[in-house]
Amino acid sequence: MEKRNPVERIEYELTTFIRRAVYLDNSEKKIGNLERSAYLLLRHLDEFGPARVKELAESFKLDISTVSRQAAALEAKELIIRFSDPADGRVSLFTVTKLGKQKLKADKKMRLKRFESITSEWSADEKQLFGDLLIRMNEAFFD
Repeated sequence: MEKRNPVERIEYELTTFIRRAVYLDNSEKKIGNLERSAYLLLRHLDEFGPARVKELAESFKLDISTVSRQAAALEAKELIIRFSDPADGRVSLFTVTKLGKQKLKADKKMRLKRFESITSEWSADEKQLFGDLLIRMNEAFFD
């Protein structure tokens, strides 16, 4: 593995990482009660504030119908609410409810605990560098 060119190594390790993350999310070792899509949608709304379905779809690079279904499921569970956009009453915005914030906080705490355990042997500088590189990689996918 060490002798592969760096880009090939990145591709392989990222693919393996994604596969293992998906496996954990679908196994008995799953962390939290929220599905990955619900967790990401709640995190986005919590961090960036109310948003339209179109904005959410663009952010996650999904089609509007997929995000609409996900939002409807979260709305049915009373984790998010829909309200009219004050700037344009014809458009709806979604925001996280108090219950949604509570569930998100609980799941986030469990997920962070797992990542703290995984990176417990890493230095603070290594964690910072890895986080910075992941941000850069995520941004590069759609530049």
